[in-house]
Amino acid sequence: MDRDDSLRRLKQALRTHREALEELESALLEFEEAVNGEDQARPLREERLGLLAIPEVCQELGMGKSWVYRRLRSGEIPSVKLGRSIKVKRADVEEYLEKHHYQPSDAQQILVPSQ
Repeated sequence: MDRDDSLRRLKQALRTHREALEELESALLEFEEAVNGEDQARPLREERLGLLAIPEVCQELGMGKSWVYRRLRSGEIPSVKLGRSIKVKRADVEEYLEKHHYQPSDAQQILVPSQ
């Protein structure tokens, strides 16, 4: 029993540590963007091309920067680097959402009790 408790505590500590690191990474990325001036207004040209900055991708997906950056690094969400900025095509964000559309299996569907 003592070993199980130790393992549970270790898993919880690792989970807490990972969350803290993700928060630190997000804060560092925001700071870097502020220092580099990436959070300024975007030129109209980018809007016509359908390019999104990282904060806009986060807003579209409703996710944090560290989550988005992990998907960009893994290639799950395609991106382009223009100078020091990373851009994502709006169409690629929409395609990612389509591919990851949640469809519960028959066993997972919520049963509504009959009245």
